[in-house]
Amino acid sequence: MASAAVSLVAFGSAPADAADACVDISDAALDLIADPTPVASGAVFFTAAQKLAFGYTSTDIALLWGSTSPNSAQYYTNFNAGNHITNITNANDIAAGDVLVIGATGTYTGHTAIVTGAATQLSPALNPVFANTKQWAVPIADSTTTTHGCGVAYPDSRCVGGVFTAGEGTAFMRLYSDNAGILQGYSWSVTSGAQYFSPAARPYVIGRLTPCPPL
Repeated sequence: MASAAVSLVAFGSAPADAADACVDISDAALDLIADPTPVASGAVFFTAAQKLAFGYTSTDIALLWGSTSPNSAQYYTNFNAGNHITNITNANDIAAGDVLVIGATGTYTGHTAIVTGAATQLSPALNPVFANTKQWAVPIADSTTTTHGCGVAYPDSRCVGGVFTAGEGTAFMRLYSDNAGILQGYSWSVTSGAQYFSPAARPYVIGRLTPCPPL
């Protein structure tokens, strides 16, 4: 496992306070899932949640993020620069309303997911296991064509009878940290053997909209 922390660590963020989390985004995400209107991707899902939570227009979205419909790569660029967010660097500080954005690579377009609750440490840890690390299950809401796992303990709501249907839903992702809780890499699901991605392979940022709402 790479020992480098997620890129956001370099910003030296102030300690996060879960009471200040932008819970409206989490609530809006769950409302979107209850709505039968499909949302195409994780980034579009986050954009729709902002519009629903704050009454934003496409003009507002463009003012904040530089596009009327940002993709995950554009959200990652903004989050990584600290635009309109507080960086969350410690798993113990993760709370509902935070947003997890995975950057694009040469073979991957990135992803955006909205956190719906606190991170819970896994005990025992699941494979792959690395020395001097902790693992965390993080509840999320997103829109995706790839299941986050159809297991019973950490289910994906889009899995029914073992069959996954693409679209919006709730699920869990797994984060890795060092023993102090400082975030490292991640895996797409909380299932044994799920592929681990180091920050060098697929960088990600967890951000908290600051202020809430940003405009």
